[in-house]
Amino acid sequence: MEQRGVTRMQIFQVLSNKHSRITEAPHQTPRGDWKCNLQGMAAGEIVEVVVSLKRHEDDPSAFVVTVIVK
Repeated sequence: MEQRGVTRMQIFQVLSNKHSRITEAPHQTPRGDWKCNLQGMAAGEIVEVVVSLKRHEDDPSAFVVTVIVK
């Protein structure tokens, strides 16, 4: 995030905006987590967020893997 100049607020905007779209379908990783890419507008930029959803049985949380400014 810091390297690309993306703030937490921009990521929250992408994740919560109903106009954001999935650019890479959810798929299961070898560890059993679910991962997908979500793209949307934030602060006038197109931002793509790669999110990993941890296995619910072990740790019901989500992590931002990386962000890409398009």
